[in-house]
Amino acid sequence: MTPKLVEPGAGEQPAREIALTADEFLIGRGADCNLRLNSSAISRHQCMIRLQGGEATLLDLGSSNGTYLNGTRVRAPAQLHTGDEIRIESNRFLVDLGDTPGLDLAKGVDPNEPTRKLKAPPP
Repeated sequence: MTPKLVEPGAGEQPAREIALTADEFLIGRGADCNLRLNSSAISRHQCMIRLQGGEATLLDLGSSNGTYLNGTRVRAPAQLHTGDEIRIESNRFLVDLGDTPGLDLAKGVDPNEPTRKLKAPPP
């Protein structure tokens, strides 16, 4: 399964799934980004998700207002796990690395519920 970000819907809006289609998935407001976020508060190149060797890593690219992983500002490369929450300004994304069969982060997401890390299934 392709790793993806899930952007929970607001109100009646459905959740949006964004496939991580590149080994270095660039997020920001720049035209060259894989995921463009239209806000002047977001840097042209805000952050990157690097998929390498079966792992996913989040890197902030020196953004002005910061990239947050599970509520903590990212200052060094941070390993991602299914269920993690990435926040960029008012944008919220849940990480789904496709390693938890049957998990659907788009269903029943409560925005007031704290993010919980899920344990990887046994090998």
